[in-house]
Amino acid sequence: MTGGDEQPFLDPAALARAEAALDNLAADYLRWLDADLNRAQDCLAAPGDDQRLFAILHDIKGQAATFGYPLVSAIAHRLCRDIQSGKAPNHRLEHGLALIRQAMADGVTDDSGEAGRRMLATLD
Repeated sequence: MTGGDEQPFLDPAALARAEAALDNLAADYLRWLDADLNRAQDCLAAPGDDQRLFAILHDIKGQAATFGYPLVSAIAHRLCRDIQSGKAPNHRLEHGLALIRQAMADGVTDDSGEAGRRMLATLD
């Protein structure tokens, strides 16, 4: 195809529908995150549930980035990495979950500001 005969790779109308659907889902994200954090906390109360905890944190990592919370994604990523390495004491995991809750309560969405950088530094 040449010149004006080229078709766009993505249908603009389909893209607009997908973005609208994502916006609708975003309204519920904080409620989903709270439920995920509660399930993660339950895993910490039941030692030996590391695979389930990893799956929950992995979901949080991906969803948070999608819905505009890269700091939450970064925290969940560090916790996933800790679980995979076998070096994830409960107090560190509990601290990470508390950081996510704090970030959400304080409206800290990324690590570009001082508060976000401080939160991440406590996990490094």
